Amino acid sequence: MAIAQTSNPASTQANPDKSSKSTTTQSTSPQSTTKGSHGNHSADHGMSSASGMGVMVGKSDEQFLTKAAQGGMMEVEVGRLAQEKGSTNEVKEYGRKLEQDHSKANDQLKQIAASKNVQLPTDMGAEKASVDKLRNLSGDEFDKAFLKMAVKDHKKDVKEFEKESTRAMDSDVKNFASTTLPTLQDHLKTAEQLQGSTRGRKASSDMPAKTSPTSDDTSARPDTSTRPDTSARPDSSAKPSGANNPTTSK
Repeated sequence: MAIAQTSNPASTQANPDKSSKSTTTQSTSPQSTTKGSHGNHSADHGMSSASGMGVMVGKSDEQFLTKAAQGGMMEVEVGRLAQEKGSTNEVKEYGRKLEQDHSKANDQLKQIAASKNVQLPTDMGAEKASVDKLRNLSGDEFDKAFLKMAVKDHKKDVKEFEKESTRAMDSDVKNFASTTLPTLQDHLKTAEQLQGSTRGRKASSDMPAKTSPTSDDTSARPDTSTRPDTSARPDSSAKPSGANNPTTSK
């Protein structure tokens, strides 16, 4: 009995240790259940909302979309200016075409950017300076500057869209570049034609007008008042004396 009494306290002392370990294990189990195998990350890795998805295209495609958006906004604005300030119907009509075509392309671009979670700029950026210069011009000066700008910008756009139509990693971005490219090429061709006709019209207006003699101006006419002097001509009416006189004595 003495031995039994002695061993019971020892077993009692060992049990509290086990219970304390069990308590500690239970206290930590809720935390491990919350975190699961993802550590500090949520179970869906932030993919349950569009804001957590991040940009869904490569860096080069994202840069292309950004530049295309700024360039498109600029083309719409200068197209409106051309309709307002252009001095010829051809320039005004070209401005209307720019506004319509680029507005349509901009809408398509916005849809693609939204589906790829790309945040497009809301202003023209560096392009605004060029537009502001056009605002201060009018007449022939506006036409000349506007067409020069249109040729320069569309050459750059055609080059960039050609590159993106073959090298874009995203299929939607590539398709947008391919389908928009012909429109840009047409815009460039028209701008070059209008620029050539404007230069020709300007050159002709700078030439001095040619003066033609009027009906009252007789200074340029040949002098018909003086006729050849016939006094020196032999008188054909005068015949040798006695030529027709049969009675002439021999």
